[in-house]
Amino acid sequence: MSSLWRMNKFLVLGFLAALALTSILLVRLIADVVYWPQHRDTEISGWMTLGYVAQSYEVDKNDLVDALGINADARRHLTLQAIADVQVLSLEQVERTLLETIASQRANP
Repeated sequence: MSSLWRMNKFLVLGFLAALALTSILLVRLIADVVYWPQHRDTEISGWMTLGYVAQSYEVDKNDLVDALGINADARRHLTLQAIADVQVLSLEQVERTLLETIASQRANP
């Protein structure tokens, strides 16, 4: 191993980097395969983000953003409670809007 390192440092480092990246992607894949089937159509709560809701309900996130009328750049990682606070709405109003949009998307695929 030491001779391989001495002669091909960049090759060994490249291999280790590829191995690390592959491992990370494999862990994410396994987590998604195990987690999301158990969390389909989860009850909407204030801690969720729009991305989480879109993933759970299998709908387009951009339609949820449009339904709430928020800036696409400002929506990243904001919780539904934070969105409600910024728009001076109750969490129930945000939830109702999201559920109506989800129902509309599912009715018209």
